[in-house]
Amino acid sequence: MNANVGMLHPVAAPVSAYTEGTSITYGSGARIAEAKSASLSWDRSDGRFYGDDVQLDSDNGINGYTLDFEPTGLTDEARALLLGEVASSGSTATGEYSVTADAAPDVGFGYVRVMRTTGDSGVVTSYEGWWFYKIKFGVSSEETRTKEQTTEWRTPTLSGTGSGVVLAADGKVVYAVHKTFATKAAAIDWVDGKAGL
Repeated sequence: MNANVGMLHPVAAPVSAYTEGTSITYGSGARIAEAKSASLSWDRSDGRFYGDDVQLDSDNGINGYTLDFEPTGLTDEARALLLGEVASSGSTATGEYSVTADAAPDVGFGYVRVMRTTGDSGVVTSYEGWWFYKIKFGVSSEETRTKEQTTEWRTPTLSGTGSGVVLAADGKVVYAVHKTFATKAAAIDWVDGKAGL
């Protein structure tokens, strides 16, 4: 068994510079909120090559991915970071945030997955840090309702579309990186390091 039993510590940082073949750098990162869920779907090629009435080869390489992320909520600052909402500034600073027609910014995004593994010494808990190099989030809909007899907790779901980056001279396209740790603290330190925290 190697099952996912939890998720925690989502962080993000804005992409500030990207030079294909060398590096990607990020601006000031932030912890987003507590995590509720994330659903990752890889977009894969489905190219099949046939000859003599049989399949001879196939291509199932990754073209991109979508990541639906549900936090416990979003502060104004988190909405600005992830969605590109614009805070009033300068002499006209009013604390207002504008939702504009501009595309959301590219960000790096990470979190920790809590895993349970069965081994020779019994059940062991480990922690997977995940970092997605370049993703653009959006919110398609948000529901607001009056409070009734039973409280219903509503939080936004962010839909992210990921892009590949080339970080080395070999030209290989990468989308994400992950690493397994024995302790939660080590995994959190790793994703925080990726976000520049």
